[in-house]
Amino acid sequence: MERFLVTTAKDKTWPKNNENILFLGEWCKLYSKKKIWENLDYSVLDYHWDNREKFEKDYYYLISFYEEVIETIAIKMNQIHQVNHGVKYWRILLGPWLSLFIQSVFDRWEMIQKAIDSSHNLSAITIKELDSHWTPKDFNDFKNLVIQDDGWNNFIYGKIIELHADKININNLRQEDLQSNNNKDLQKSIKVWIFNLYQFFVNIINSNRSSLIISSYLNRIDDLKLSLKLFQLPLFINLKKHTTFSPNIKKREWSLNMNSSSSFEKFILDLIPAQLPTVYLEGYDALVKKVDKINWPKSPKSIFTSNSIYGDELFKHYAGIKSSSRLIIGQHGGGYGVSKLSFPEYHELSIADKFVSWGWSNQASNTKIYPLGQFNLRSLKKSSPDKTKFLIVTTSMPRYSYVMQSMCISSQWLSYFADQINLTKQIKPSILSETTVRLYRHDYGWSQLERWKELMPNLTYDDGESKIEKHYCDTKLCLATCNATTYLETFRLNIPTVLFWDPYYWENRESALPIFNELKRVKVFHETPESAAKHINEIWDDVQSWWESADVAGVINKFNKAYNKNNKNSVSGLVRVLK
Repeated sequence: MERFLVTTAKDKTWPKNNENILFLGEWCKLYSKKKIWENLDYSVLDYHWDNREKFEKDYYYLISFYEEVIETIAIKMNQIHQVNHGVKYWRILLGPWLSLFIQSVFDRWEMIQKAIDSSHNLSAITIKELDSHWTPKDFNDFKNLVIQDDGWNNFIYGKIIELHADKININNLRQEDLQSNNNKDLQKSIKVWIFNLYQFFVNIINSNRSSLIISSYLNRIDDLKLSLKLFQLPLFINLKKHTTFSPNIKKREWSLNMNSSSSFEKFILDLIPAQLPTVYLEGYDALVKKVDKINWPKSPKSIFTSNSIYGDELFKHYAGIKSSSRLIIGQHGGGYGVSKLSFPEYHELSIADKFVSWGWSNQASNTKIYPLGQFNLRSLKKSSPDKTKFLIVTTSMPRYSYVMQSMCISSQWLSYFADQINLTKQIKPSILSETTVRLYRHDYGWSQLERWKELMPNLTYDDGESKIEKHYCDTKLCLATCNATTYLETFRLNIPTVLFWDPYYWENRESALPIFNELKRVKVFHETPESAAKHINEIWDDVQSWWESADVAGVINKFNKAYNKNNKNSVSGLVRVLK
């Protein structure tokens, strides 16, 4: 019997009749209370990275392949643009796109292989369209396409399926005029105009030897203090945007001179000329001119950022060409030094001359890591003396994978969500009456709020758009549900915190296992919903006695010293690094 392969949630690729359907993943099924698929004859393909041994093997393979491609594409870009930049420059500028492109396409490739292996009689619908319809403008445009655009993902799946026409019956091919996604320019406003005027004068006043500090992750006051200690004025963030260009097919008639060892590698190498964001090809000359006009320091002593190394194309070009200046990158979230696998950490350490961590260091293998401590310090200025709230902080993951890291990926989020519901249902009603569930601000099409309300209708929900500090001030106990930023903040603020996540997906590296075993021993860290819920119910009436006990306090203090330093002189520490 023929099985119809559904690769995305895009309606036009669904079959017309109720055929035997094979969903490529749970995310193919749009969440709806009508649950229209319940009347379909369907099955869902297991996610290939549910096998974490395969995930780790693929991680190291894709890093190795990426390193080969970045060397090759650097040569090609130098030829096309008639420049002579080193590999590090191209790694800074287009490395974030290239690495995520390789990783995300590999994920789609493997799922199609898995579908083929699972059935001998597959059919699929592909939409015939020009490659240029889905050429991204820049890194941010690419990321948006990858993680949440069914059209782009359908396009990639379709290209892969076409290579396997001997194994998949491709039908209903049709041309469709699709609008390419253009990023909206930053809307002009009086505030933006005033800030641009301020930055214009700052660039005049600061010397050509001043350090460039952009998107530092510091609060505004500390950002100002840091700049004044360096005898300069702060820029805070970069409001300048590069000009966007449409793809020019004639400029993309080139190939990468590189041997491929597999059909996947050949597929990627053939796809890169069409998928290379226009800012690196058609818009490259304009990007160079734009940076020249910004009038940033010509010969900065150092360049420091925490948040501009991925999506700020102007900054990346500037940082890349200032090879004599030290590029200093600050930690901007959790997982660093703890997660077993993390491509963001790998990339940032590969381009940084100095990496400023929140406490983690590994001087034996990487002396460029400087364990300063948290420098985006939140406060509890209006902390309530009688705290009553149980705060559950959740996360969400894109339906389509885009970066390899030890965490839930793609449809694994559904397992994560089921764990949170399982845990919450075991909490005493008296505690639930004081519970607020803070959702992740990006929904990614999962309908988080709708799912939660359907199963737990009587809780209070926060959509994640407001600052989390408003909750910290009256939180009696916080439940952190992923290896990210939240528990690092609550540990530093001394807010009683319980950790729960599934270590099968959120794997820790060997060096972090001992301290997490200690956190588990004192019942701060839990690996099952049952264990976490049981402990929360037991301590609720006297949370502080548990949290302030010598055993718990000692382990928290030990963890903070290793990964989460509370450095009250972080600005002075940054001054030393920048000088």
